[in-house]
Amino acid sequence: MIDWKPVQRNVGVTVDGIGGPNTMRALLRRVSALAGATPDQSVINSLATSSLVHLPAYGVTDSRERMAWLFAETANETGGYQRFEENLNYSAEALVRTWPSRFTAASAPAYARKPELIANKVYGGRMGNDQPGDGWAYRGRGMLQLTGKANYLLFDKRLGIGLDTHPEIAAVPALSLLIACEFYRANGVVAKIDAGDLAGARRITNGGSIGLDHVKALFTKIMGLLS
Repeated sequence: MIDWKPVQRNVGVTVDGIGGPNTMRALLRRVSALAGATPDQSVINSLATSSLVHLPAYGVTDSRERMAWLFAETANETGGYQRFEENLNYSAEALVRTWPSRFTAASAPAYARKPELIANKVYGGRMGNDQPGDGWAYRGRGMLQLTGKANYLLFDKRLGIGLDTHPEIAAVPALSLLIACEFYRANGVVAKIDAGDLAGARRITNGGSIGLDHVKALFTKIMGLLS
């Protein structure tokens, strides 16, 4: 379990050993800043409330490592809790570089800087997207970039929060934290963290090792805050 007294000393709040709203808000502000962002206080407040409900329920606060890794990954994916929706505003050059099997130098200019067209092109016909416009409707959202109709429907079935009819709510910060916690539980991420296999944990959430070095660096710094 988290010993909140050293955390409170590290983040500059009253040291009472109770991991309450003030402590969580202060901790998340520090995490946001460590990720290079200027903390958005309204988002921080919402995430703090959600964290106090969901992190203990999912066993995340059972260890410093679990909590530090969840915060490191989610801060990395959201730019320090600034972005909760996939940025698809790609230039033609970036489209060819990112999706070389889907765009050529000749075809990319017609899609450049047109996020909806890009989403429907790159996500259409896969990940459960089977209707026109599904690529855009079920684009990446939330702390772990939930993507594709199949994943939205799966996590709606698990959580019952309305992702089937309102996929846009996956970008609501507080709900995106709940989805991230459920993803960790459903896919064995916590077991990887407990075993010290951080690269393995990243492969599950990211599909590879993109961003691994940055997440590891954030993890080390957040562990310092929790110690």
